[in-house]
Amino acid sequence: MVSNNLENIFWYKDSDAEARGEPGIYHSYMKSLATALYYIEGKLDPVWLMGSSAFAFRIYVNEVMCPSAMSVFDFSSILPEAIEQLGYHAIYICRYWNEADKESLKQAEAHAAIVEGIDRGVPAIVWDIAEAEWGLIIGYDLEEKVYHALNHKGEPSLLSFGKLGRNGIDILSVAIPGEANKRSRNEITHNALKASVDHAEQKEWTERPKYQNGLPAYDLWASLFEKWAIILEAGKGNNIHPEIWNFATYYAGHHYSARCYAREYLKLITNGNDLLIKAVSSYEIVTSSLKTLWDYFSQDRQIDAKALYSLSESVKRAKASEKEGIYFIKEYLNKFG
Repeated sequence: MVSNNLENIFWYKDSDAEARGEPGIYHSYMKSLATALYYIEGKLDPVWLMGSSAFAFRIYVNEVMCPSAMSVFDFSSILPEAIEQLGYHAIYICRYWNEADKESLKQAEAHAAIVEGIDRGVPAIVWDIAEAEWGLIIGYDLEEKVYHALNHKGEPSLLSFGKLGRNGIDILSVAIPGEANKRSRNEITHNALKASVDHAEQKEWTERPKYQNGLPAYDLWASLFEKWAIILEAGKGNNIHPEIWNFATYYAGHHYSARCYAREYLKLITNGNDLLIKAVSSYEIVTSSLKTLWDYFSQDRQIDAKALYSLSESVKRAKASEKEGIYFIKEYLNKFG
């Protein structure tokens, strides 16, 4: 086939979350995966998607709140596992920036997998289609040598074959759902809860100390608000990055939306268990604390030192409650896992 494009594929939107005033799925890999699975299955439970993949429990913070934090983790261990946790074998091809000797081979392998996937009606989740975010490849044209894509905003775009894995950031990452696997609901739940604990305890890689994940990420996040407050109090507001409001909104959206799904996922799996019920209560406090940040930064208002100190306290409160929630999850795994 010279060309093939998937028809009637629309960017996934969690209307129930938005009706509650929550951002919905925010991370571009998970939004791309949600769109792909909804297209394949014709239905989707976003709570199960975010919880089972453990993205509901992940947090990444950079020392200057750079948006890059949301992609500074081990792609090869986390991205295909999210697909496996959602009931599909993962077809995954990856090449990092320091593997130039593998570039041609991996690009050809990824291209073949993308074409095969589209021919069986499955889009590919691809890194850096635009703006260092994940998006979807939903079609190809062998004569024009271009892929048809949806970027992280759900907008249609084109990507030349030669720019696959070389579209600004020199990393190739292509993930495609394959055949159904046989993971049981109990196994999936166990894996998700274990991943939540491992992440909280920083057993998942990130590039420290510039980036922090897990519970220590909250400390770095809170300290940034305090740093900006001190700068403003000293009358040196021009020392704050001019895009800091956008950065802060980006962080608040990612982490508030994730914890909303963590809360709902835990509700979904409690099955009357007292430890998980306590974890739900902890995550309700986490979400209410982080909602303060989302409400503040998603509005057009003047930034001031007093508000920043208050937001720092909200982040600290979220950390304390998440630490408590993770304790209950860990106790549950020790007792029943």
